[in-house]
Amino acid sequence: ESSSARVDDIIITMRSLRRLTNLSASSSLTTPTSFYKSCSWNNTNAGGVTLLSSSRLMTTTSSPPPSPKGFYELRRYKIPPAKRAEYIKLCEESSQLRKKLTQNGFCGFYVPEVGSELNTVTHVYHYEDYDHRDKVRSDMRKNEEWQNFLRKSLGMVEEQTSEVYIEAAVATKSAGLHVNSFKEKASKDEDSNASSSIFEIRTYTLQLGYNPIPKMQNLYAEGLPSKIASDTEKLSELVWIGYADVGDLNKFVEIWKYPSYQSHIKVREAARTADAWRETIGKIAPMVTHFNTTLCSAAPFSPVK
Repeated sequence: ESSSARVDDIIITMRSLRRLTNLSASSSLTTPTSFYKSCSWNNTNAGGVTLLSSSRLMTTTSSPPPSPKGFYELRRYKIPPAKRAEYIKLCEESSQLRKKLTQNGFCGFYVPEVGSELNTVTHVYHYEDYDHRDKVRSDMRKNEEWQNFLRKSLGMVEEQTSEVYIEAAVATKSAGLHVNSFKEKASKDEDSNASSSIFEIRTYTLQLGYNPIPKMQNLYAEGLPSKIASDTEKLSELVWIGYADVGDLNKFVEIWKYPSYQSHIKVREAARTADAWRETIGKIAPMVTHFNTTLCSAAPFSPVK
């Protein structure tokens, strides 16, 4: 090997090390010293000069995680028990207009059956950004047909909440989903007569701070593939995972789809046999301050059902 080639190797290695010791804030490393100590180094001699290599070099400079595009808004409406059926019927009559005005951003409409307040329905919408949301809301205010729906329906609503979520793209990618697959699925026409599946909405509330949500995503990415693989009967389908960005923060939400109520129990029992998933849950549990799981039916007009 020529001396010039060896010098080139040294220069490339030094430049790589310099980049690694100036990592962004997303890295858990805070100083060059901590980085060097955390690596397992191999020595290679090139013309009397020792070159250093490490497996960390590959993992730290790998391609960046997928970036979320836009955001999802979860709107919850509490309806009096005596008015729930009438409210859902009104929503069904206006469902096509809702899809049109939201520019196919309307993703789902879910009615709780077990595990939560039974009269609080959940609407899910996707927006490209806040300007897009402003435009949609403005169009709704100008549309007389939509205003007529509001005049009929708002008197049935006891309480409203709205929260904005960012897709947990690191976690969903580990399950084989691409960014915004939830929104894309909602944009496809589905048979309105098709039987509705059961949806499970799992909500974790984490400790306060900047670290819990990124840590939760990474832990999920490690364990989720084993959970999915344990479902050998293919009874479950991951629809979406997101974390709160506006509203009650440090919340992490999953939406799963099953063919029946009992199938979700079978999937849960199978997941307990997945060693990697059990390890993930063991690491997650200390961060969680509250956890709720709700089984829902999708309304007949829900885009994803």
